[in-house]
Amino acid sequence: MKPHYIPTILIMKQIVYLLAAAMILASCGSAKLAVPEKFQAVSEKMPVKGVNAWIVNQKLSFGKYQTSKVKRGWVATTGEDYYTIEQRMLRMFSVNTFNSIKHEKNRYRYTISNGIDEAKIYCVEKMTREDLNIETNNRFLGDISRTNHWQYCFTAAILPMKDTTSAPWQLVMYNTYDRAKDTARKLFDLPYVEEEGYATNESEKIMIRPLRIKNLTTKNGKEAKYPVKILSGYELTIDDGVIAVIDKLGNNLWVYNE
Repeated sequence: MKPHYIPTILIMKQIVYLLAAAMILASCGSAKLAVPEKFQAVSEKMPVKGVNAWIVNQKLSFGKYQTSKVKRGWVATTGEDYYTIEQRMLRMFSVNTFNSIKHEKNRYRYTISNGIDEAKIYCVEKMTREDLNIETNNRFLGDISRTNHWQYCFTAAILPMKDTTSAPWQLVMYNTYDRAKDTARKLFDLPYVEEEGYATNESEKIMIRPLRIKNLTTKNGKEAKYPVKILSGYELTIDDGVIAVIDKLGNNLWVYNE
């Protein structure tokens, strides 16, 4: 797990802290992620305080870092329904099926500081979802809806306020689901989702990989097992070397010492 040597390691560490603040905002932990003992031994653990499910006016703190109150804009939602030619013909036989598309956009911003350096972070979330809807006109069956496609994208711009010589960083995370490509067949199979995450300032690039687990330990020390793998955190790497682990379940940040 030891990463390659990075000459600008101090700058990279600060970027890791900024990324953690951007990615852990919407989490609400009830268990803890099993971080490998070898990584724990060479890393610093920083509990993240102030996390809540509402985000608005939320203030995070970990280690020497603290954010301002998170200012969140209004969630902009638009949508429309449409019919294909086949669906229009089925309506003649009292079979009502139609497609719906929903677009959702959200913005929020805050600053983060360690008492010396400070940066502004601007975040944007975008989601597009397309469903097939069937009105059965049967009180026992009700209406049926099936998701055919969705796309979610989270971006964050990280702008240094005091050190104007430092290049701004951009964080990008997205996932896409296409029912035509889905390989899930069994009851507890997870749908096939294409996803990628990274942060870059054009000269350096940090890859972000989601961590999913079935077995976990609750805060009471009890072992628990989910029928499917749940998102538990993120692993940040450079040249295949792990430099940080973000634990969303326990709200902790682990950063490689060297």
